[in-house]
Amino acid sequence: GFENMDSLGAVYSRASSHIFGDWNACGKVMGLAPWKEHSWDNANMVPPTIDDPILSGSLYEDDGLRIDRSTMVGQPLFNRIDPDMFDSDGNMFRTKRYDFDDDEYIPPPAREGEQVATKQIPTKVALDAISLASRVQSDLETVAMDFVRHFKEETGESNLCLAGGVALNSVLNGRLSRELDFEKTFIPPYPGDDGVAVGCCAYGLYGELSSSYGDDEQSKLWSRPLSPYQGPLYTEQDIEEAIEWAAPWLNVEVVEDETARNDAIVEELVSGGVVSIYDGRSEMGPRALGHRSILADPRKKGLVRFINEFVKKRESFRPFAPSCLAEEAGDWFDLGQYASEVGFNVSPYMSITAQVREGKRDLIPAVTHVDGSSRLQTVTPEAEPAYHRLISAFFKATGVPMVLNTSFNTLKSEPITETPRNAIRTFLSSMGSIEMLILGNRVIKRKGADVRVLLGEERIGGKMTPP
Repeated sequence: GFENMDSLGAVYSRASSHIFGDWNACGKVMGLAPWKEHSWDNANMVPPTIDDPILSGSLYEDDGLRIDRSTMVGQPLFNRIDPDMFDSDGNMFRTKRYDFDDDEYIPPPAREGEQVATKQIPTKVALDAISLASRVQSDLETVAMDFVRHFKEETGESNLCLAGGVALNSVLNGRLSRELDFEKTFIPPYPGDDGVAVGCCAYGLYGELSSSYGDDEQSKLWSRPLSPYQGPLYTEQDIEEAIEWAAPWLNVEVVEDETARNDAIVEELVSGGVVSIYDGRSEMGPRALGHRSILADPRKKGLVRFINEFVKKRESFRPFAPSCLAEEAGDWFDLGQYASEVGFNVSPYMSITAQVREGKRDLIPAVTHVDGSSRLQTVTPEAEPAYHRLISAFFKATGVPMVLNTSFNTLKSEPITETPRNAIRTFLSSMGSIEMLILGNRVIKRKGADVRVLLGEERIGGKMTPP
């Protein structure tokens, strides 16, 4: 398969298969790698070190890339069962191999009827997985940085464009953009195979046409990147039919005034609630950028485990990203020396990881990963005015110019929600974890359903009669 080929992306996918049983879980590998420098139990528990590189050499020389797969043979880590996954009676109580928190995590106090996430430390297999993830991530960065540096010196180019699946590695992207002295770095929102479809459409529209133009005319065809919001546009009728489909379960309030709607969202976020957003066309590519998003307050660290465990139903080691006002991003993140020249809009598609400034980390712990990093989205009023106004309302209320943003999908193995009915179904399935859905200009909450009505009984003369 692909993961057995000799390339950076293929070897990284091989590590993904070995750790998670999925060659396409590379984002999880990237999120796991920074835990290598963390310790637990007063530094008595640390991940082991893999000394020999998995990837080394150079990409710009014939047969220059060297690959050592010896750490990824034998029984895969995702299939390993260690003694520390069982209690003293022999019962398996750790079914999630990679479910753990940092050593400083303190579970939040529970409100009446609320689910509470308890603290977890890593299993032995998790420590080994962290080591493998860290080694392959470090090697990827070393080889790719050397490759790009070589061609920057060869060409003298000052701008960088990245494409291909490896360009989804936001940690690598961040280093390339900051450390190699590029003035501008561009990564499309769909750099992987999904972007091929966009390229084919673009060539069909403009390919033959653009070749007949001179440089001046040709540049007019692509005055700016395509919007990432290229999904279908659903109608008011589609939304109304979806609401009608689930009407017995929903309280729906139409709020035409955007300011009032944003105030309702901010109030829910500040209170510790989690809000799902469904707005307009969906995003192309794997990142939710405010049209199909789940939002939360980045100031509340306990939300990391809560959202991972109860909303997304996944491992708690995985970090969350902030959507930040571009004009404020430089005060909160180290974006490199040229960031001011592009209005600090360095990561409009959540493609770059940057270090949170040390003085700000305690203010936004829910979007600060264990190594102090954050894979941010920068939001401008020109590119996404409605989302910018929402984040501005949160900024006004809290002094923090960003919200926690993760993709709007909660059902196992399902992609990001697409249709209005998908959105409502996903919202209803998250009972006790997402309490508000914004569907266009509608603020939707659950209501206590009358079970007898749902079973088809009717009220006649004040009495319930069977169907």
